[in-house]
Amino acid sequence: MPLNTAAAISNSDTGASAEDISLDKDILRSQIRPHRLTARSRRGEHDQQQMADLFTRHILEAVAQRLHSPGTIAAYLPTKSEPPIVQSLNALHQQGHRILVPVVRPGRKLAWVHWDPAVEHPLSPMGIPEPEGEEQDEQAFVNADVRLIPALAFDAGGHRLGQGGGYYDRIIPLLSAQQLNEQTIGVVFADEIYKAIPYDQWDAILPVILTEEGIFHASQQSSV
Repeated sequence: MPLNTAAAISNSDTGASAEDISLDKDILRSQIRPHRLTARSRRGEHDQQQMADLFTRHILEAVAQRLHSPGTIAAYLPTKSEPPIVQSLNALHQQGHRILVPVVRPGRKLAWVHWDPAVEHPLSPMGIPEPEGEEQDEQAFVNADVRLIPALAFDAGGHRLGQGGGYYDRIIPLLSAQQLNEQTIGVVFADEIYKAIPYDQWDAILPVILTEEGIFHASQQSSV
């Protein structure tokens, strides 16, 4: 998988200041967000369905490799500009998997709620359905059998650039190395894996990234 080489490269390992890293992150976010919207608007219904089909195929394959019987999957409901994974969540639900999705709570925390595609859910201020029901804390995320984690970008080493709220940066460190390597998958579009991105030392690193082109293993720079 060819890597995007356009991102800024300031990071804590090169001695860049926190201010410079934060600025470069904001610049990259300001580039990716409108690019996603533009790309989404340029895809017609056929191309959007094809994109959803590709993500569905790769997600189902990745889950099947990690789970041989129905289990619990901590996922998320995407915005319209994010990778279209709702179709894959529907398919996983039909296979008997229990799907948990996050809802935002005060204190920049996420609660986890069971998602049922047959139930109509209220929309958040961002236009994302937010299921109602029994809320579970971060331990539900930790205990899940597989995790699908959103991002705006990754670099070749697996450093994750999120939306800037720090929600996942607070809970990903709760996972063991085995959970990260074998049960956790970052999800972005293929052109959002960069050779380098700005990162702080506390930013999450995900070894496995999934795009419409397949699975990317961080640091290996290869797709399988």
